[in-house]
Amino acid sequence: MTTIEDRPLRVPDEIIVLHWWRLLRWFSNLRLVPRRREHAARLLSRVFRSLFYEGLTRPGKIILICSLLIFLFSYRANSDFLLATAALGMSLILWAVTLGYIYRPRITAQRSAPITAVAGETLVSKIRVRNRGRLPLHNFSVREMRVPFCRWSGEWGRPHQVSLQAEHETTIAVGIEPQRRGLLTLTGVAVQSYFPFFLTRFTRRVLESTDVYVLPATLAVPIPSLRHIAEQASKRLTLGTDNTRKGPSLEYAYSRQYQTGDSLRRLDHRAGSRRGEPMSKVFEGADEIRRDQVYLMVDLTLENFERWQPQPPDIEPLDERLALAVEIGLSAQNEGFSLTALAAGDEWHNLETINDFYRLITTCEPLRAVSSAGKVIPKQVQSKDGLHILVVGRWTAETQSHIERWQRDGILVLVFLIPETIDDVGTLPLGKQFVEISLPKFTSKLAKRAAKQVAK
Repeated sequence: MTTIEDRPLRVPDEIIVLHWWRLLRWFSNLRLVPRRREHAARLLSRVFRSLFYEGLTRPGKIILICSLLIFLFSYRANSDFLLATAALGMSLILWAVTLGYIYRPRITAQRSAPITAVAGETLVSKIRVRNRGRLPLHNFSVREMRVPFCRWSGEWGRPHQVSLQAEHETTIAVGIEPQRRGLLTLTGVAVQSYFPFFLTRFTRRVLESTDVYVLPATLAVPIPSLRHIAEQASKRLTLGTDNTRKGPSLEYAYSRQYQTGDSLRRLDHRAGSRRGEPMSKVFEGADEIRRDQVYLMVDLTLENFERWQPQPPDIEPLDERLALAVEIGLSAQNEGFSLTALAAGDEWHNLETINDFYRLITTCEPLRAVSSAGKVIPKQVQSKDGLHILVVGRWTAETQSHIERWQRDGILVLVFLIPETIDDVGTLPLGKQFVEISLPKFTSKLAKRAAKQVAK
């Protein structure tokens, strides 16, 4: 609680003394505005930043500072050679500023950026730059304008263009690395000219706004085959066990093209030899391939998100859950399923395109764990024939009652648990339809806990 946005909320059913105590703690930890930012807002500070900090490169600053120091200390030495050296350095900087101003960028820019990006990975945009000036443009680079929660490459790592003639255009790839999930608005690009000799730097900013949906960072964990899990869970749902009535209860229906996750025992060699490609047999009964539509549900609640907190202290568990949902959605499409709808909380959203799915994942807001069970997952499913996949961070009694009720109605539900805390590890019931994703960050903690139990 160190910013204005962290001001505690008033909970109506709590005593006022507790709210006052939270306000006192928030005020004692409140971070004041840094003094350097106050100075940066002043006129002289802005002039110094634009002329010295942004107008000169590192070699130009070194030459200017050394020339000033030589000029100041030359009076004690009374040496004409030192004065000539200082005058030469300052003249070089002045000549570079004058020539750089004459050849400053006069350009227009158009951006071509992807719709989605991933947090922690480089987002590359194609910038088409056209020289509108009468003089050629020499020694220039292109970078993104500053955006919150993003990381830029160093000045030495940006793409560099040697020259661009008048009324000519070129395309340059510009990268930026978003650091968090959310809607990223790229406001524009800045074209910087380093002519001549990389001593000065003239910047031309072009407003070219684009919205990019930044997805959570990719999980470094394997995702099992959805088709294989659905096949095993569907047998258990219809037959009641995995060890009885296998095979004879299934009747051959037709053959289709082989899809990732299909059992090798169901390859149709005759149809495959006729078609010249792998074919799989489809059976009616316990393993019904009519479940080709996937309905994804994501639990957005966080256990440490209290009612008095305006924002959660740690949003990483929710980002991991959403990253798992993205991996499941992409895996479903790769295995031949159709991603039909997404339930973020208790509300269903139909998915017309994959971009709708990305947009919903990007804009998901965390919910408090004190919410009712109807707010965690939907009360009703979209279709009884589809494959429903639930992604949770904790396994609760309310969630278990919903799953059991759906299973009694003949609805196939797969549950993926990505533990929110170390206490949530190993809480899922046994069954083919329950899958727990192991996170590397909990491995060492579990090992230490097991060692302590053995020692006791």
